Amino acid sequence: MTEQLDQYMQLLKLSYSDAVAELLQKYGPAKDSYFAEDNYQAFLAGETYSLPKNPAIDRTAEGLYCHHIDESRYLNLADPAMIKVQQYPYASQQKTRLVYCNLIEHAILHALIAIASKQEFGYAELEKELKPQIEKWYIEGKQPTSPAEAVACYKAAYLSADETFKLMIFIKELVKA
Repeated sequence: MTEQLDQYMQLLKLSYSDAVAELLQKYGPAKDSYFAEDNYQAFLAGETYSLPKNPAIDRTAEGLYCHHIDESRYLNLADPAMIKVQQYPYASQQKTRLVYCNLIEHAILHALIAIASKQEFGYAELEKELKPQIEKWYIEGKQPTSPAEAVACYKAAYLSADETFKLMIFIKELVKA
């Protein structure tokens, strides 16, 4: 087992809150909120029809994704349509409620949420977005060549096809248990 796979397996053994704490320690805190508060409040009030993501939170050039910690309580916190319908509180978008992770760590966070919530939260994104991306890149070998951010994200989470397959089977068994 490589060191990278071992780190992922160790992360899977933690509670969701402990895994978040581990990743905050590893990558540091967010420097800004996911959306600007004035834009967010105007969007919720129907005063504007778009909700641009704050570019200051983007770390994909480093191979990292931004994960909403409160996805353990709310669905699709980055989706303006869902935000509009559900009227999520701005607190869930603040920098203290964000954590960075690579692609596989992101899948692990969603797996831990799915386990804790009996698949009410976390599971849909894991199955529909994260798992297919992981399988495409690492099992099927369809490695991105551009844009540079996708290449960085691929490299940051890299596992061999065999290791990825084993990890994904393990995650599937944990989530279904």
